[in-house]
Amino acid sequence: MNILFYLTRYPGVGGIETVTTQIVGHFVQKQGYTIDILSHRQQQTENDLQICNILCMPNEKQWTAQENISFACNVVKNGHYDVIIYQDSYAPTEKIVCYLSKEYNIPLIVFEHNSPLFIYNKRDLSSWLTPKGLLRRLLHAYLLKKEINRKIMLLNQSSRYVLLSEAYIPEFCTLVGCQNDGKVTYINNPVMLQSIHSDRIKKKENTLLYVGRLVVEKGVDKMLKVWAEISKELSTDWQFIIVGDGPERTRLERLSVTLELKNIRFEGFQDPQPYYERAKLFIMMSKYEGWGLTLCEAMSQGVVPIVLNSFSAAQDIIKEEINGYLADNEQTCSQQLLQLMNNPQQLTNMSIKAVAHTKKYSINNIIPQWEDLLNDCR
Repeated sequence: MNILFYLTRYPGVGGIETVTTQIVGHFVQKQGYTIDILSHRQQQTENDLQICNILCMPNEKQWTAQENISFACNVVKNGHYDVIIYQDSYAPTEKIVCYLSKEYNIPLIVFEHNSPLFIYNKRDLSSWLTPKGLLRRLLHAYLLKKEINRKIMLLNQSSRYVLLSEAYIPEFCTLVGCQNDGKVTYINNPVMLQSIHSDRIKKKENTLLYVGRLVVEKGVDKMLKVWAEISKELSTDWQFIIVGDGPERTRLERLSVTLELKNIRFEGFQDPQPYYERAKLFIMMSKYEGWGLTLCEAMSQGVVPIVLNSFSAAQDIIKEEINGYLADNEQTCSQQLLQLMNNPQQLTNMSIKAVAHTKKYSINNIIPQWEDLLNDCR
């Protein structure tokens, strides 16, 4: 089977790129699969795929430039593809991929890598007292209609429309006003699992961990306020480590000084694996998420999560009071963290169960679902 993956950016260090690397890396080792990746932009990483053909659009500044359309047409004409997989990141490239699918009669599979309702949460990213926040609210009805029309176009053109969680299916269908006849489906993102022994869990450090981009939607400012609250009641050996970088870093570092935070470190962009191995607790307070790849990665290493209940897929991943907690607000988050920090045996038990739960997201469990999807669309 000849497959074309179509992405906004590849290679790159984001969640979509990471998942694509895992899926493609697995398929190219199987007989009968040839895979090309077509992207508009590239971000060099240490883990670039060397096992498939990566094609780059000639004009990375203008998404739908005629030279990009012509280039994509030549790629498809020469590739003899059986299917096109569109890893959607909301860049305005949907008209190109729909044209390619229709013009060359190639089945299109659309993967949406966020909550279908992200547009509602995006409206509230900035206060209405700021120019950006006010503008978002004034334009919300227009932006919502535009996003709905975009989803409808992709749904109509696709052979399958794939979401990240079963919980997203009714949300999507209600949003676009469709009845699900099986065309809308879901596949969870895979997690690269590394085994961790129960003895290693018992030796973890008193560390609260966040891993991810430092951007407004991740709510790291809320995490700092939570840490300011709970650190007053903790022994001095607990620390809060933030792994990641982004445009919010300077503001967040200044906020930590203003709040007079102790035992906190901003590590910047790092390989998170050593931090997963050492940390006991993981915090996520995003205003919206699709799946939460770092959440699953952390749990696979026995890091117990406290997550703001802001996206439906969180309820797939976290089983309340068994392998983590879902928080309704900052106050609840603080209470749940303190409870676990002061109950080491409960924390250890939940850590072991977190590891066990994430095994269902191993690449070996996810790939058969991809294979069934591809076979259905041939």
